[in-house]
Amino acid sequence: KWRLKNVYSRSFESAPPPRNINNCKAFTLAEVLITLGIIGIVAAMTMPSLVANYQERVIVSQLKKVYSTLSQAIKMAESEYGEISEWPLKDGDMNSTNTIYTYYIKPYLNITKECKNSAECFSQYNIQMAQYYTFQLNDGSMIALDLNNKDENPDSLFTSYGIKNVTLRNFISITVDVNGDKKPNKSGEDVFRFFVTQKGLMPLGIDQDTKTAKNRCKTIPRSANYCTAYMLTKY
Repeated sequence: KWRLKNVYSRSFESAPPPRNINNCKAFTLAEVLITLGIIGIVAAMTMPSLVANYQERVIVSQLKKVYSTLSQAIKMAESEYGEISEWPLKDGDMNSTNTIYTYYIKPYLNITKECKNSAECFSQYNIQMAQYYTFQLNDGSMIALDLNNKDENPDSLFTSYGIKNVTLRNFISITVDVNGDKKPNKSGEDVFRFFVTQKGLMPLGIDQDTKTAKNRCKTIPRSANYCTAYMLTKY
């Protein structure tokens, strides 16, 4: 017969001796504070970049959405009224602007607020509202519509706006603040421009090479016209 007494005795005899708790090493308070300080510094260095990246992604998503919405509206207007070259476009004529908005733009958009030539729908952007028709879409984006003209050279808009082969003498300019009254309300950051030409809705900078557009968009505030097409290619 087995005797439990002997079993227990042999088990305890073969077991390793207990560790001396007093010899266990631990972090000192100073080491913990230094580690936390390093983590805080790294977080402070990386968080602004992460936040900025997230905010830009949101802006790009809103820009792509409004671009799609406006493109579809222009296409539907063309299907009903014919090619853009046949539309009654006249630069500097508010009656012509009202006609384009009322019959060629408004019926194909979900508009929640109309401000006509008031700055109420686009107060943060420094433009002469007497020449614009401003309104707000149901997604919160604010739009200023204007009629412009150019000379006979089809590439005359390229230097300033990055668009080539515009054969129309008169065309539509559409400026969009994709997030409405929310900041930063700056051209090239949340305010972007499109031209409606014989080719349809064209984001500014579309015919400029990506590298040049990126450089001018980010380094020269007055060249932010180039940002529209460039931003549409991101993410």
